[in-house]
Amino acid sequence: MDPTAPRKKYALLKWSRDHNKRNGHKVERPAGFNPDTKVVGEHAREFVKRMQRATGLPVTGQFGRATMLVLLPPGVRGRVMARAHGELGEHEWPAGSNAGPVLEYLKPLGLGAAPWCAAFVTWCLHHEGCTHFPPNPAYVPSWGEWAKQNGLTKPHAQSLPGDLWCWNWDGGLLDHIGFCDEGIKGATAYYLDGNVGNYGGQVTDANRPASGVALVIDLVKLSRLK
Repeated sequence: MDPTAPRKKYALLKWSRDHNKRNGHKVERPAGFNPDTKVVGEHAREFVKRMQRATGLPVTGQFGRATMLVLLPPGVRGRVMARAHGELGEHEWPAGSNAGPVLEYLKPLGLGAAPWCAAFVTWCLHHEGCTHFPPNPAYVPSWGEWAKQNGLTKPHAQSLPGDLWCWNWDGGLLDHIGFCDEGIKGATAYYLDGNVGNYGGQVTDANRPASGVALVIDLVKLSRLK
């Protein structure tokens, strides 16, 4: 089950419609393809493969980073979220160890096994061209003051995909950081972040109450820091 599957499949449908308008060669929607389910099944994977063939991508049938780059809007927001979406499901192993595959996010910061939500955010941003970060980017509270000092914050209601959300669970220091994904709808915030969910921590795309978002950092402003 993938809670992001319907949105990805609708993006695939939109891409297909746009592609068919621009090109003589149509990419047909497979019979049985259902964009409303949370399962990426056989028909959806066949549709992804047809899209990948049409765009010259490796034919994997997966919504990986390269495929998401085509489906998401262009620019730094699309690049960062494609990178983050390409990591969905990556998790600690052994469970609860802060180690295993997630060490990939920690090692560039000179860290071994450690809480890694901020390291994941930093890793995604760095790979998509961002070069300026807080003095201690693996420590969530350092993001808050640094963002305020550099004029990077914005109102919650203006959150857009790729903006950084800092969460506060208890009213003290900031506890957690991740990416705005679908934004805030009513009282619900739709996010993508690391070190949550199963295995003691994995890269997850889901939702939680928007009241927990303590600070919003504008991705575009961050990407322009010199």
